[in-house]
Amino acid sequence: MKAAVIDSFLLGIASVVLYFGLGVFVFRGGPGQDSARAAVLALVNLGPIVYYVVAIAEGGQTVGKMMSNIRVLRDADGSSVGYLRALLRAVFPVILWITLIGGVLDVLWPLWDSKHQTLHDKIAGTVVVTV
Repeated sequence: MKAAVIDSFLLGIASVVLYFGLGVFVFRGGPGQDSARAAVLALVNLGPIVYYVVAIAEGGQTVGKMMSNIRVLRDADGSSVGYLRALLRAVFPVILWITLIGGVLDVLWPLWDSKHQTLHDKIAGTVVVTV
């Protein structure tokens, strides 16, 4: 949970800086800037997912996980997660939070799970370990 708070804080700052930094130029223009507006909004909204996927697929750690001394590995054999599992792990919490109960269950699931996995860990076949 500590890692998620750190990552959310850092990504929030980056998103605000990008949104307002680029938004000053893009959102002042007229209707001809619709594609630029869409690009800025896509960057701000999809950027965090790309960050999570690349960080987890490449090294198993985001900045928050590094600061918390934890890493994400494949549950089956402890190997690197890879891009598909990292994508599943990044996207499923969003899907689960569409229904509030799914998101709440995802967050609470580690409390009674023997491996302390979230639902999105189980779906992606991953586990978080201390390093």
